[in-house]
Amino acid sequence: MSSSTDSGTPCVGTVIDAFPWRRPRRLLTAALLTLSMLPCHSAAAQTASAKAPGLGAVFSEVPGDLWHFISWDTAVVLGIGGGAAAIGHIWDDDFADEIDTNPTLNDAMEPGHTYGAFSAQVLVGVGLYTGGWFAKKGGLARTGADIMRAQLLSQAYVQAIKFSVQRERPNGSNSVSFPSGHSASAFATAGVLQRHYGWKVGVPATAAAAYVATARVHDNYHYLSDVIFGAAMGIAAQRTVTLHSGRYGVTVTPAAGGGRTGILVSIRPT
Repeated sequence: MSSSTDSGTPCVGTVIDAFPWRRPRRLLTAALLTLSMLPCHSAAAQTASAKAPGLGAVFSEVPGDLWHFISWDTAVVLGIGGGAAAIGHIWDDDFADEIDTNPTLNDAMEPGHTYGAFSAQVLVGVGLYTGGWFAKKGGLARTGADIMRAQLLSQAYVQAIKFSVQRERPNGSNSVSFPSGHSASAFATAGVLQRHYGWKVGVPATAAAAYVATARVHDNYHYLSDVIFGAAMGIAAQRTVTLHSGRYGVTVTPAAGGGRTGILVSIRPT
């Protein structure tokens, strides 16, 4: 497994062998591999030299993220994810029954529900942003900022789809199964980490995301097709944030006129 953050190389360079059953496992692996081949420009240079953005600058990007999500890049990512989910739908019931009865996974899957939750993933972003801010590590702060934005963006569209599709969960608890919000959150974070730090961080993060997806299927919260499309939603959100980012540019200039003086602060793309 290998990837790079150099220009024209994959943003999410991962092939995850997390599912112990051949056909569904190969399907998920093929989908992630295909998504990993989509080009992405490097964040390394701006990460190394960047200053920590203010929270106002971070959240001012969110409305633009919602708009930029509707793009050809998103269409390609969701087209691949949607095709894989449609194929995975063939094995939804069989796979859910088989993974649920595997005793070796019963205890191992429990932490996946906590780690993959939207609140936990947002806290990852908040923690990285806060640590970077106080340590004056601009790259770390920007990574945290991008994770927060990717979480907000992915969940805005995931929740809209959930309540539109109204697919019943395998356990019958409610009708918001498709797509998986946990899977979207985990893969959005993994994509941002891959974008900023390359495969050495991206591969373990995406392995953790695949673990979250497995846990959601194992405990009958989702079908295989739910978590595949959820992963695509997370990757699409990450790509929207990092490919269309305004990069939190701030300009401060003196201003005078009408007998008054002051300063003008503007937030702009850089």
